[in-house]
Amino acid sequence: MEVYHMPKQTDKELGLFFKNARHEQKLTYEELAEKAEMSSRYLKEIENGSRVPSFHKIRKLVRALNVPPEPLFYPNNHTDNLDYQRLLMYLSKCNDEQITAILAIVEAYLRTYKIPTDHDKQDP
Repeated sequence: MEVYHMPKQTDKELGLFFKNARHEQKLTYEELAEKAEMSSRYLKEIENGSRVPSFHKIRKLVRALNVPPEPLFYPNNHTDNLDYQRLLMYLSKCNDEQITAILAIVEAYLRTYKIPTDHDKQDP
């Protein structure tokens, strides 16, 4: 079984994400470590990129900081855009039928303005 290892740059980006979130909330290492149920030393190692946390630890940090996890997994998305956040909030309130209808509207809009979608990409 092959094990995937994150590139070192990704380790640093992950640490920076948590460090920035901690600073925005004006939390010390000790305060966040306590909220996330880990040692402050472990947290420092995550933030400086020398330690790669498990998914379980990432989830604890995301919950302790009350931050959306999307930027960790989709760093090029526009999650800092307020309109984008509002749209996500509205979508989260919709049922499956409403989501399907909204998706059809968005796809029609994108086709009208010739903006490529994932459906447009075909395997060669």
